Amino acid sequence: MDRSHSDSKQPVALPAPTVTTAAVHVTSTSIRWLFGLFMLCLILLLSLRVIFADFQAEISAHSANERARLFIGEEIIRSINGIEKNLYQLASTPNIAGLKRIKLAIDLQLDKLRHDLMILKDGGSVVRRVSLNLEGRDDMVREVTYYPEPTSKQYVMELIELTPLLDQLAAKTQELEVLLTQSWNTQEQDDRSAFFEVHITIDVFLKHIPPYFERLNENANRLFFDSSAKLQQLEAALELQSTRLKWVEILLVLLVIMLTSAAVWLFLTRIRQANQKLAETLNEMRTAKDAAERASRAKSEFVSRMSHELRTPLNAIIGFAELLEAEPLSLSHKNYVTLIGNSGKHLMELINAVLDHAKIEAGSLTLESIAFDLAAAIDSVKTIVGDRAHIKGLDFIATVAPEVPQVVLGDPTRLRQILINLLINAVKFTEQGTVRLCVTTEQQLIVFSVQDSGIGMRPEVLTRLFKPFSQADDSITRKFGGTGLGLLISKELIEAMGGNIEVSSQVGVGSVFRFGLPLVAAPSLPEHLISHSPSVYSQVPLAQLLNGKVLLVDDNHVNQKLAGAMLKRLDLNYDFADNGVVALQQLAAAQYVLVLMDMEMPEMDGVTATLHIRENEAAHHSGHLPIIAMTANAMQEDRERCFAAGMDGYVSKPVRLSALENEIRRLFTPQH
Repeated sequence: MDRSHSDSKQPVALPAPTVTTAAVHVTSTSIRWLFGLFMLCLILLLSLRVIFADFQAEISAHSANERARLFIGEEIIRSINGIEKNLYQLASTPNIAGLKRIKLAIDLQLDKLRHDLMILKDGGSVVRRVSLNLEGRDDMVREVTYYPEPTSKQYVMELIELTPLLDQLAAKTQELEVLLTQSWNTQEQDDRSAFFEVHITIDVFLKHIPPYFERLNENANRLFFDSSAKLQQLEAALELQSTRLKWVEILLVLLVIMLTSAAVWLFLTRIRQANQKLAETLNEMRTAKDAAERASRAKSEFVSRMSHELRTPLNAIIGFAELLEAEPLSLSHKNYVTLIGNSGKHLMELINAVLDHAKIEAGSLTLESIAFDLAAAIDSVKTIVGDRAHIKGLDFIATVAPEVPQVVLGDPTRLRQILINLLINAVKFTEQGTVRLCVTTEQQLIVFSVQDSGIGMRPEVLTRLFKPFSQADDSITRKFGGTGLGLLISKELIEAMGGNIEVSSQVGVGSVFRFGLPLVAAPSLPEHLISHSPSVYSQVPLAQLLNGKVLLVDDNHVNQKLAGAMLKRLDLNYDFADNGVVALQQLAAAQYVLVLMDMEMPEMDGVTATLHIRENEAAHHSGHLPIIAMTANAMQEDRERCFAAGMDGYVSKPVRLSALENEIRRLFTPQH
């Protein structure tokens, strides 16, 4: 179970303080007089604002109308420039589909241009749409409304000249479309002479385009000058009115301030009373804040607790499935048991992924920084991934460069998780060929590279590769399955460890995931962290090696039955204890050669029970009783807690029979 939670402070909504003060009874004649003057000045100030507001509103309306007219002029020029650009794109389009698309764009711009010119003449609304290409927002829309003045005759000449030019522009577009069609026909007929003649005609056509658009832009630019001058006049008038209002407001505000200042001293005693009430309220707020923080910590611990609670029943499912596989079953029953075991392991992977993602989002994930054997970590990854690769008929190759240090400082559990996620993903999407893991050094980093010969990815899908619950596309999800959390969690863990992940991929060739971590060389490992190959342990039967009873301490009766079945399979005698208190009583009453200790139990947990056992041994100078943690708390920090309390071994749930046997043999095989 992942117990690497920190007491992260989450934003907590606290109730707003309510300061209850005694009603202030104003009876003094001087206070009533000051209050009356204050209200008179306030009414005068509001009246002046209303009068000036009418003038300002009228000027602002004219200014807004002029700005709308400038906006329309900008839209006309934008449309003309857009048509010119599209016309040149039309001349270079290679096929009929591109011609239709660009022709449609030109027609839409021509329609908008005619519409904008009519708005300039008759009034109405003009809309500008700008494509943003942002997630959740496709475009930005701006709309203005223009009302022409009834007596204004501006822009008549510009409108008269622009309208026929637009009609000519539509005709020129049609002419260019005909020439392009002739060019494609000559290409299909392989008539080179006619092809070059058509392109000479197109070149001549394009040479006449710039002067034509210069006339359009010249007429369009005239639309700005008059409107800009008028807008400046209106804004100057608005500024003058604002200045006058500002000075009047300043004088009135000064008078109000003087009156208010005269009354301030009357309320000093009331302020002291309010401060006293406020102090009481702050004390209440602190109490509420402490309660909210306790609730936040409890919620933060929920993820940790859920991991333990979910691993406990899964331990039974996976463990009993493993035991049943070794029983003499029919072929169909053996297949059923295998499916149960595989489903349980898959469910364990999903639970781990979801809980890790929840902890990362909550900011409650703590990384270890301990010395560990990097080569041993790579070997454990090879064992897990190699089996899956061989089942699919793939070659799995893992290489570690000689210059890579063997012992480094970091978080071995999270590093294995990252590598397993990336490698299992590579195996999943590779039907034939090879999956490679290469470990090298580069500057101050240890670089890990995962390469496959799988289906690969298109460049456009790489942008959503590290998003939760997403894969390249729906067809990938239907064929290969998966939540998409593995890559996201790997990326977040790599970044939390000070690294960065890069991806390169080619459809049909494969993908390469590459990341570097600042893992520095460390001294040699403590003895209890040094992993040994099972081959170095004695192969003497365990019953002969232990020569005594085992005490199994676990509060979950299903896990007791599972562990008991495993011990029975190993031909070991055992007794049960439901918690640490019962375990201490049984140890005092009988002799045991080994204790299998769960961590989370009611009344007394496994860590506390181990501390009591070691204290009793020290007090009575008795022999050292081997204790192996067998727990759903699976993080490295939980392992360290167990060894710090005096335990000698550690097996995480779901417990594998082979892992339990190897850990027992490690403790009871004499080291030479």
